[in-house]
Amino acid sequence: MILIHKYEPVFAVEEKHFDIIRTHDELVKIFSFIDLPENIIKIEQLNSSIYRNYYANAIDHNLLDLKTIKYIVNQNIRAKGVSERGVEQFSKAEQWLDTQLSEPLNIGMIHQLQRLLINDVYNNKEDINLFTAHTVKVPERLSMSSEMEIEALFEFINNDTDFHPIHQCWILHFRLFGIQIFTEAKTKIASLLQHFWLKKKGYDLNGLLSIEHDLFMNKNEYMTFYSDESSSQTHEQASDLNAQIAFGMSLYEEQIERLKNLLRNYFRKQVEFDKLNARQKNIMNYVFERGYRLKDIDDSVLNKRQKLIMYIIQNKGFVSTKELVTEFDCNRKTIQRDFVQLTELNLVRIIGQGAGLRYAVNLHEEKNPVMEKYQAEFLKVEEENQLQAEVA
Repeated sequence: MILIHKYEPVFAVEEKHFDIIRTHDELVKIFSFIDLPENIIKIEQLNSSIYRNYYANAIDHNLLDLKTIKYIVNQNIRAKGVSERGVEQFSKAEQWLDTQLSEPLNIGMIHQLQRLLINDVYNNKEDINLFTAHTVKVPERLSMSSEMEIEALFEFINNDTDFHPIHQCWILHFRLFGIQIFTEAKTKIASLLQHFWLKKKGYDLNGLLSIEHDLFMNKNEYMTFYSDESSSQTHEQASDLNAQIAFGMSLYEEQIERLKNLLRNYFRKQVEFDKLNARQKNIMNYVFERGYRLKDIDDSVLNKRQKLIMYIIQNKGFVSTKELVTEFDCNRKTIQRDFVQLTELNLVRIIGQGAGLRYAVNLHEEKNPVMEKYQAEFLKVEEENQLQAEVA
């Protein structure tokens, strides 16, 4: 495409961006580790879809109460009037895009979104009468230059290998802002295609992501990047990619933190957190934050109790058989057998002897180097001090 170079962006990828991406990857593993029941996942996915719909419409000044939107999305009531049909059609647009996940971004998506979000909203024959006829709209056509710009943008996003998908989704979102598309629904189209791209690339956090909430909460700053014929923003204000990406990544980070708190609350319900003592609560907090790391170890090697023992050792630095007998409310010989296996696998080592015997993560394990990350900090320091003493 002759305009392809227009969408080969140059912006500063900051270290903070990589931190956000790493946090996302950790949260995906936490989501898998805590193993939420399927019905809970479906409930939260539906809630996220409702929130995306609610805030996407709110950005366009289509203010309906959340309860009404929930009823429309769940098809409990029939949508009437332009505002309610806007909610209904946004939901249909999102569902349609879900059927296109195997397809690349293409100009046909823009035309289909126009039909769903604009034409079908206004041109509902059941609602047309003497008082509503003025709401009927003639379908708009994209100009040749706009169509070429969109195709160039999509070609770049579809084929780019330099930027992370999260960066790409914000490039897609904000670059659509700079193209003359239709007289309305541009923010909805940008949000829907952004969510489509994140879902296609596996970065929508299992359908729980609803960035539209944060876009609405930061609407004033968000709209400084919006540019059309009626906008008062200068071209320079609306096309500052560094500012756009920084803004977008900060919103993505807020979403991740919000979802992390949601998952933490579910995990605490699973382990009956409120009934635990202070020490057990500390352990469970650690397990939530770092427990996924032991997912790397095959279940045929360690059972769930043995993995939990490893979490506890990491959290406390070291642990005794007696403490674990109390912790798991099981036979002493059961725990001893666990430690025999963990010792044979060189995952733990013995420190002390007799009544003072404790177990700690084996820092010098060669067969399982990944386990070194579980070593308690104070033992790492102890090992370093011993090595320095030997050298001296």
